[in-house]
Formats: sequence, structure tokens, C-alpha cells
Amino acid sequence: MKHIVVDLEMNSVEKKYKNLDCTMETIEIGAIMLDENYQEISSFRTYVKPEYNNRIRPLISRLTGITYDMVMNAPKFDEALKMFSNWCLGVSDDIKIYAWSENDYKQILKEISLKKYKSSLDEERVYLTEWHDFQAEFDTKLGFGKQLSLKTALDMAGVDFLGREHSALDDARNTAKLFNIFNDREMFDCTLKKIADAMRPTDFKTSLGSMFDMSSFAVA
Repeated sequence: MKHIVVDLEMNSVEKKYKNLDCTMETIEIGAIMLDENYQEISSFRTYVKPEYNNRIRPLISRLTGITYDMVMNAPKFDEALKMFSNWCLGVSDDIKIYAWSENDYKQILKEISLKKYKSSLDEERVYLTEWHDFQAEFDTKLGFGKQLSLKTALDMAGVDFLGREHSALDDARNTAKLFNIFNDREMFDCTLKKIADAMRPTDFKTSLGSMFDMSSFAVA
């Protein structure tokens, strides 16, 4: 079994297309492939030329570092997605695909519909099976009631974010590092489990006992 961690960066479509069901377009795909021991064995990255906007929003450029000059000659969505599919399916093994949050998978499905991408039978392994929401798995296992950002989750695990945040490949690689810790029992117990235990609410009586010394009120 090979594990693939994916991240997308997106740009909004022009306002004149506001009636579209898909309001964002993928402008970068980054992914890391891990082996059975959750070690990186391959990586994938491509920029994607937007088709419903001829500029990158200033906010998106500030976040991602991506400018229109960087994507104007990049493959369009159908070609970029085919490249990604071929990379995913280039191993003679089963694959599981993960993303930090469910939004990336939803985005891919919306763009497949908008741009009428024709998936091959082999590609059903990539796009017809919902990608695993690693953020939800992480929050659930650690008992958190709200979604944590990738950076916060890495900080909790004592892992420095390497590279640039909101770079698809760097985000995917850092997510893969956290995924490795999450799935390694010894590493999990040494880092994340301690944090999760410390943050869970304690028993009310135990909490009171730790706050007050009740020995002076003991009955002889």
C-alpha cells in the first residue's frame, strides 16, 4: 500500500463567472508519496493555468507566492490532472490518498465537472474514491472539538514547518511528516498522545483536589 498526501492552491474565478458552481480554480498541485513505512519515496508538483481568470488575486499571490507569470504557460487543468493521475497510478500497488481537510477533494470534483474532464477507468481509483480527510482523523484521534491548522498541528508535534506555507508541495511534505508521526505508535506516544492527554478535561473531583489541600478538613 502506498500513501499519497495531496495539497492544492487555488485562485478565485472572475466575478463575471459568479453563477458557476465552482468559484475557485486550482493553480498548483503538490503531492508526496509514502511507502508502507510512511517514508517519502516520490513527489509531484505542477502549476496549473487558470481558465476563468487571467490574473492571480493579490491576496493569493501574497499567500502562495504564485504570480500569473508563473502559471500563464503552465498546463491547463485537464493536462495537469492527467499528469497527476499518471504519477499516482505509476506504482504497481494499491494507493490511499489523503489531504489536510476535505476541501481539496471537493475542489477537484467541482473542477472535473466544470471543465468536463473525462476520467479513464484507471483514474477511478484516484477520483471516484473520496480522499481521506487527515485533518478530521487527526482532530478525532486527539479528541479536539475544532479543526486545527496544519501549522498548529505541527507545532503540537514539535515539528518545524519546512519551506513556505501555502506552497502546495511544501504543505504536502509537511503534512506527510505529521502523517508519519500520527501512524507511528512510538512517535505518537512520545509527542501527540501526551499533548492530547494533557488537554482533555479532567474529572471534577480530581480537579478540585489538585486545586485545594483538603487534608485540614479531615475528620479524626
